Amino acid sequence: MISIILLILAAVKWTVAGELACWKNPLPPARQPATTVYWQCIQGIKDLAKMEKAYAPILFSRKPGAGYRVPDRWVTGTCYIHIDMDNDDDEDYITFHDIAVEAGMLATACVARPPHLGGTIAVGPKQLMNVTIFGVRRAGDNVLALDGEYDNLPGSSGSAEMLR
Repeated sequence: MISIILLILAAVKWTVAGELACWKNPLPPARQPATTVYWQCIQGIKDLAKMEKAYAPILFSRKPGAGYRVPDRWVTGTCYIHIDMDNDDDEDYITFHDIAVEAGMLATACVARPPHLGGTIAVGPKQLMNVTIFGVRRAGDNVLALDGEYDNLPGSSGSAEMLR
């Protein structure tokens, strides 16, 4: 039920959302990023939507004393959802509900469609927080080390390319 609501809200907010960018695959076959599965991402997004006081604006920041310190992550299956601010001094009031809606929109645009690699979107009134979704490889219950192929993804100027 929550996933249907998130999809509807994502569709409604499509025109007012932050800049959304989906990963494309610029790497040689031996270094291909992992793909992920839409329904696994939706499970992680549901966890975001169930956070305590999901509708209350919270001060997100890397600074000590923030209402919620970032970075943070949620991993469900092969889906890795990461939230972080651009800079150490950034702060913004955001609700977990808004983060979940934007993450649902990101998953719909960048995971449900090929190449299923995920992407990133800026969220919040100041657009200072990034929600990033990408695939990870798993061995049983363990997420395998992000061995450099993801070093350049969230908010960097590295070699990973995006579709705009």
